Amino acid sequence: MEYSPDDWVILKVSLAMRDRTFTQFRVLGGWSGGYLDGDAWRINSGIQTVHAGDRAYHFLGRSGSVYLCRRGGYRMSRIMAAGLTELKRQQSVVDAEILDDRNWLEPGLFEALLSTAADDTAEK
Repeated sequence: MEYSPDDWVILKVSLAMRDRTFTQFRVLGGWSGGYLDGDAWRINSGIQTVHAGDRAYHFLGRSGSVYLCRRGGYRMSRIMAAGLTELKRQQSVVDAEILDDRNWLEPGLFEALLSTAADDTAEK
C-alpha cells in the first residue's frame, strides 16, 4: 500500500519485548478530512529504507507499505497528536518521541539511525 499524508513526522519509538528494550523509527502521518470524511492518522510498521524524489521522501516500512511524505509537510497536527497518545498507551511502548525535521537523505544520517535500531533488535 502507498500512503501520502498531508502532514508527517518521524518518531523514535522504544519498545520493551521480553527482557529488553529496542528502538524503531516510524512515520506518523496525518490526513485532513473533508465534508464527508474526518481527519485520520496512521503509524507505519517501522522504517526499513528511505529514498527521495523531487518533491517527497519515500519511506518503505517493514510491512511493505510506502509512505510518500512531501518535503515541507513535516509538522504535527491535532489528529496526529491523538495517534501519538494512542501509541504511547500500548503496553510494549516504553517511550515515543518526535524527531526534529532534517534532510533524511543526509549522507550517513538515516543509515546511522537505522543501524542503531537494527543493533538494538539483533539480540532477539
